Amino acid sequence: MKIAVLITVFNRKEKTIQCLNSLFNSVRNRDDVNLKVFLTNDGSTDGTLEAIYSLPYIDKISVLQGDGHLFWAGGMIKSWKAAVTEGGYDGYLWLNDDSEIFPNLWDELLQANQYSVENFGQEGIYVGSTINKENGNFTYGGFNYINKWTLLDKFVIPNGEFQSCQAAHGNITYVSDTVVQKEGIFYEGYKHSGVDHDYTYRAYKHGFPIFILREYVGSCENDHKEEGGQEFFDMSLSERLKFLKSPIGYNLSNTLLFQKRCFPHRYLMVLFGAYFKTLFPKLYFNIYLKLRK
Repeated sequence: MKIAVLITVFNRKEKTIQCLNSLFNSVRNRDDVNLKVFLTNDGSTDGTLEAIYSLPYIDKISVLQGDGHLFWAGGMIKSWKAAVTEGGYDGYLWLNDDSEIFPNLWDELLQANQYSVENFGQEGIYVGSTINKENGNFTYGGFNYINKWTLLDKFVIPNGEFQSCQAAHGNITYVSDTVVQKEGIFYEGYKHSGVDHDYTYRAYKHGFPIFILREYVGSCENDHKEEGGQEFFDMSLSERLKFLKSPIGYNLSNTLLFQKRCFPHRYLMVLFGAYFKTLFPKLYFNIYLKLRK
């Protein structure tokens, strides 16, 4: 199995090196998995790039450079384009640089590919679930939307069997080349978040099999802030407006793009809700929390 691993990094040197070490350590003494990493360094200034070039397996890493404004989606698109241009890969593994790989990932992926072909007649998308290694709690993976208006979702928890899902996070997710041949790569309108949900959900809607792997295959801390956190309430109005548009904040442009492409019936509701939340945060979250129950 020849796999292109796609990563984008920015100023997380220790986590990046830990991620890469776990990745290459996991394939030691394996002849059935051939990896090459396509890594976009989006303008790191903390020594990340120098640390990468000092690794003993640097010959297995193609380093691409960004200008510090690509963010996650832009960096992943750059990495993915380079991998597709080189060609010859059976599939592409999205990997966040704050994730650590467990050695069982490759057996899980090989079995998933066989399961997908035998049960669906085609290859698909196989989602790796991660845990917080400090407490063992689920952090990222596949999920289903259970309310088309609020987009309330429910994670699919590993139970020893392959389980279908509708969408997924991109922390440790494998996309077969068969899918890429028809779906292409990430949509370039995205700048940071949401593009992994967009890609997996649209592939699901187009009939491709998408399911989680049977066991946890990595660890990753959940670094997403809780909706309606105190930090947002403490911001001034100008700070909330800036947060609304920031790629690493609410990221309104990407949020609206996701609605337009995947849930167009929610577009105006989300647009209105974003500004209502910014202007009247406490009132908004009182209403929001009631609707999510």
